[in-house]
Amino acid sequence: RYGTPRLQYLQELVTQFQNTSEDETKEKILANLANFAYDPFNYNFLRQLNVIELFLDCITEPNEKLIEFGVGGICNCCVGNSGCFTFHDIVVST
Repeated sequence: RYGTPRLQYLQELVTQFQNTSEDETKEKILANLANFAYDPFNYNFLRQLNVIELFLDCITEPNEKLIEFGVGGICNCCVGNSGCFTFHDIVVST
């Protein structure tokens, strides 16, 4: 395999999100994380990095794009029978 290991790459995205104050940069990073939430391969990484809590935090932001991508990330985590979380898991864990 080539490139950055998946866990490291996702950690870098989370760190970039937390360290930036630029709304547009946060939107792009959160959209990227929401896309990763759709793939079951990433579920354990997302759990380990507390990305679901990041999605939940974003749905209370005044920025509509962050709300949209936060909700999208949560929905992507719950897709299909192999979703990494059920909605109940999300509510109970917070």
